Amino acid sequence: MILIDETYFVGELSLPNIRTSGAGVSVGVDLALQTVGENDLDVFVDKYVIDYLVRLFGREFTQTFLDEIAATTPDPIWLNVRKQLLIKYGPYNYSPLANYVYFHLTRNAVTKTTQAGEADPKFEYAENASVSDNLITAWNDMTRMTLVIVKWFNEHFDDYKGYLKKASGRDVCSLTKFINKFGI
Repeated sequence: MILIDETYFVGELSLPNIRTSGAGVSVGVDLALQTVGENDLDVFVDKYVIDYLVRLFGREFTQTFLDEIAATTPDPIWLNVRKQLLIKYGPYNYSPLANYVYFHLTRNAVTKTTQAGEADPKFEYAENASVSDNLITAWNDMTRMTLVIVKWFNEHFDDYKGYLKKASGRDVCSLTKFINKFGI
């Protein structure tokens, strides 16, 4: 997984029965992952972590960042970016990346894709409930963390301006808008 792992999915972002590559039986979140056509959490995390980073920083900056933090001895400026994205508080890990992944995973798991189209899965001894409150909370927490990163990045812009291209971060507005049940 890129940058985050299953330890970020606790508390409000809890994903029960998380399966990572090589695990066995399909239950819990594993079934939700199958709903959106993914085999495991690793693939889903990688897809949406990249999406978030490209929206925030742009494609070129994201590629440079990922290449640099994968290096044996990364330059401290790239470790500083990673430190903004990955927050450790006591024994817990937080990240806007985890919130973004959780939002997309949960939103896409509401229905199951079948050959005949989308189906609403029915569970034995349980009723489907609305996930909108969870989605709104996850998204708005991600937005708050993203705004802190944007502020930090603007304060340290001179360290990174040589790595930015014309289109860098043009989708950042899509990550910094709060949402609510009413669509306003």
